[in-house]
Amino acid sequence: MQGDYLTKLMRRLQKTVRTTAPLTGLIRWPAVGGDVDHGSDKTNYPFVFVHGFFGWGRYDKGSDKLTYWGMFSGDLIEKINRSGFTAVSASVDTVGSAWDRACELYAQLTGTRVDYGKAHSERFGHPRYGEDYTGRALLPRWDGEHKINLIGHSFGGPTSTLFASILAYGSTAEIAATTDGTLSDFFKGGKPDWIYSITGLSAAFNGTTLAMNHQALEEIGDYLNAQVDRKYAKLPDAVRALPKKLSRFWFGKMANVASGEVAAPDTGLWDMDPDQSVLLNQSIRTVPDVYYFSVPHDATKDSDDGTHRVPDRRFCDSFFVPLVYVLGHTNTVTKGGMVLDKRWQPNDGLVNTISETAPFDKESDTVDAPPSPALAKKGFSRGVYHVFPTLSGAHMVLLGNVFTRTSAGMAYLYGLMSMINAL
Repeated sequence: MQGDYLTKLMRRLQKTVRTTAPLTGLIRWPAVGGDVDHGSDKTNYPFVFVHGFFGWGRYDKGSDKLTYWGMFSGDLIEKINRSGFTAVSASVDTVGSAWDRACELYAQLTGTRVDYGKAHSERFGHPRYGEDYTGRALLPRWDGEHKINLIGHSFGGPTSTLFASILAYGSTAEIAATTDGTLSDFFKGGKPDWIYSITGLSAAFNGTTLAMNHQALEEIGDYLNAQVDRKYAKLPDAVRALPKKLSRFWFGKMANVASGEVAAPDTGLWDMDPDQSVLLNQSIRTVPDVYYFSVPHDATKDSDDGTHRVPDRRFCDSFFVPLVYVLGHTNTVTKGGMVLDKRWQPNDGLVNTISETAPFDKESDTVDAPPSPALAKKGFSRGVYHVFPTLSGAHMVLLGNVFTRTSAGMAYLYGLMSMINAL
């Protein structure tokens, strides 16, 4: 299947990134902790960071040289720990489904072997059991008295909310299918108070049109080629032909990946298709004991003719510029009948901003100020998604960006974590 090929290809690419990390890590900034006032803390539960699609974490080779959480701007997790918080990073499947990733997160937190579930593994034709984390749990203790805060970036957002739902309510399918006494405690549920808060950073709560939006690629290629003609009009046609030829080639390749026809079930790309995200969200129940927060991102501005969104170079890391164009041209209807109009065009280079607010079928409200300990005094309802003002920046801005290094996001994260501790 094409989807199987794509999954294998992306796994190989991600492994290559981590293999070369010792070299690229040589140019990263050192990790230096910040001066954080913990005087308003009411709790100090650990923060568990759950990476997004194509990401990596603590258990992955090369993560000590180049971290997903910080990239070239220095180890974000180390900075947080040096600033008086407790933080760890999970290593869930880089391109796997939200379900598989949630199962891996549970095993890493409990120090047990990964159990994907009898019903699930039989349905999707993969082994039931995965890596064994016995003796190397992320945290020394985790239960209702020793809660955790989850911070999910990108696809780590849906992974975290599904994880909390299964932890609290269990899985009826797995309970029904597993009658031989081997049912994982994860699928039994009954743990609604083990998580204190969940925060989505540029989280793909409602998917991303990048997982299916191929219809605009030809138009975008034509647009960029027109820019070449406009900006380099004095150059000979033969010189301008080369970048235009490369543009057509790469956008043709991107069309194959973005078409949605190549994504196989039980993968992250499948789950992040907007139609599939609807079904995923329907399977996720909000936990009344948990605080939910989200931080949407936007790295775009209106095009000159106002028909689409283009990169805002003041805020957009150059790594994401081509993908901003793809998402910024969204204007279609999905196979399931979902209208993806201009409201879906603002984006951060990987996820549409509207998708990063909250799952469309869940209760939510908007917050009129960035997170801070002072904001905690106003109080937040549990079981409701609280959406902070949209942050100007590309997909990785709070993590230090990719090409354009920055440490500006640390102040925002310190404010967020201090606010959660002050609740």
